[in-house]
Amino acid sequence: MDRRDGYKVKDIHGMQNILIDFKPNRCDSAVYMNTKIDMTNFVKFINKKKKDIEGLTFYHGIVDVMAKTLYTRPYMNRFIANRTMYMHKDVSIAQTIKVEFADKAAESLIVLKIDENDTLEDISRKTKEKVDKIRKSKEAGNNGANDAADKVGKLPKFLRVPVVGFMKFLDRHDWLPKGIIEDNLYYSSTILSNIGSFKVGAIYHNLTNFGTASSLITFGEIREEENGKWYMEMGATIDERIADGFYFCKALKLIEYIFETPELMMEPAGKKVEYPESRK
Repeated sequence: MDRRDGYKVKDIHGMQNILIDFKPNRCDSAVYMNTKIDMTNFVKFINKKKKDIEGLTFYHGIVDVMAKTLYTRPYMNRFIANRTMYMHKDVSIAQTIKVEFADKAAESLIVLKIDENDTLEDISRKTKEKVDKIRKSKEAGNNGANDAADKVGKLPKFLRVPVVGFMKFLDRHDWLPKGIIEDNLYYSSTILSNIGSFKVGAIYHNLTNFGTASSLITFGEIREEENGKWYMEMGATIDERIADGFYFCKALKLIEYIFETPELMMEPAGKKVEYPESRK
């Protein structure tokens, strides 16, 4: 049976089902990948396009690259819920943002749905609109996901623990209210963490057994090195049950290829990227 947010995957190998039974929890199924990507062409391309696209940032380009990867390598858009594999109905990218750059500033969650026909300019506009809306509000968390998390988090422990347990039960059976799922970063294709804005490198970040996000990817600072080229660290934590290692490696190679060939970002997000045989 399908879910509200995903289609049940039927053509999977028996070994994948066995793996899901052996490892029913996402946090027990995490694999880690790390790479250092040549961003020289990407930096030049984005700096040039900033003249044509108002408010364009490196991060908008990173979101575009990840969207293209999800459309080209669709198994990366799968998730496991209640020991069943599903394919997300949409491509959505989530992130946590600080309302202000201060230690005690509140955080808010945003989920960006990327349509097949969205271009780099569309992604830049959508991201900026969502972030600006939150940062201009007097309080962070003016949506269902943020409000629910804040209210439950303020409950005393003897109430909070059973409430969270009940929410996890509803999550497994796709019975959570729509208002809690919308703009909830755990209900997305992937979660991005742009820690490069804090001038640090990439890290490995844990997944969660709640929601449907099967990967969490962190991007470090884009730095110029002594050879005059720009590089960025990327760390990925992925649920190994959605595909095999070969598929993950090809997805990683695709990400590197798009960053090195940024002209591809001018094409719609849903157009599959064909990359050279030498990289396959």
